[in-house]
Amino acid sequence: MSVLDPEPRIPGVAVRLAPAGTSPYALLEDLGAGRVTRRPGRAPVAEHGHVSVSRTDGLVAVALADRPVGVDVERVCPLPDLEALLRDHLGVADAAAVRSADDPERAFLATWVHLEALLKAEGVGIVDGLDPAPDVRARWRVVPLGVRPGHCGAVATPERPALGLASSG
Repeated sequence: MSVLDPEPRIPGVAVRLAPAGTSPYALLEDLGAGRVTRRPGRAPVAEHGHVSVSRTDGLVAVALADRPVGVDVERVCPLPDLEALLRDHLGVADAAAVRSADDPERAFLATWVHLEALLKAEGVGIVDGLDPAPDVRARWRVVPLGVRPGHCGAVATPERPALGLASSG
């Protein structure tokens, strides 16, 4: 199993990437999460820490943190109807930023993983859409992950982490 430890490193947060088909629960166990309880349609719960899981074509990502965390990865691929995706999933400001980007398809996917990671950390996922309120956005720090070519990813943690957090790496 080829496991990657992506950049950037965030104190108190461990993120691992592995090829599709790798058990995310085995990755979390290797990180020290202890027993992880799967909850269909909801985030898993770990014995030790907060966890988040994401899967896409060719890649699995997990995060273990000492505070709420969200991780998302997506495969970069052609988007046949970008306008419909923008209209149906993003808020006005995010859609405008994607439209004005040099590569709107890549910008859409980067925005998607940013927002999905944030909403996973918030504990709500994308059930209510990908347009979180300004106060929700302000609570989270979202950083892009250095993932393998052909993919994009992001991890979200609270904007102001607790003092005294240990570094994961």
